[in-house]
Amino acid sequence: MKLLSLAVASALLLCASADPAQAGSVNVKGVHLCCGACVRDANDALDGIKGVKDVVANRDSKTVTFAAEDDAAAKAGVKALAEAGFHGKATHGDKALPLPAAGKFKKGEKSPKIVFSGVHLCCGGCVNGAREAVENVEGVKQIDIDRTGSKVTVSGDEIDIAEAVKALNEGGFHGTIE
Repeated sequence: MKLLSLAVASALLLCASADPAQAGSVNVKGVHLCCGACVRDANDALDGIKGVKDVVANRDSKTVTFAAEDDAAAKAGVKALAEAGFHGKATHGDKALPLPAAGKFKKGEKSPKIVFSGVHLCCGGCVNGAREAVENVEGVKQIDIDRTGSKVTVSGDEIDIAEAVKALNEGGFHGTIE
């Protein structure tokens, strides 16, 4: 009887803890948050997303955290952050959560000009941060930033698109390739 009770208790415990990432905390690290407007815009990006609550954008730690009621809410939240021009390494519970891709391109594909649109550029700090993020990408000779149009354009000699995307993302910014 003790063995049966132990088996039932173990089964209940396993059921209660099944899929812990289904609901829980989403943590996005490495987000470019240089000023109060960045923090406000990151919070605003998640406002009204179904199943997302308790949003905290932290300028000091460069993180955005929020509670998601399920995987769909977690995915919608990181998609909304990306659409607002923010990028970082996202986790939902202990699972990595990918952000949307910058666009379709082939591995190793190069271009003399790449235009990223939808980049979060609310202030001079964002402009400088975006410039610094992409300035060391091999082949980049010129960087043009249109703050009001939310665009970052890199030009030069056969720039590896994947490397430019990676650099922008690692700077905490998200953009879509035009």
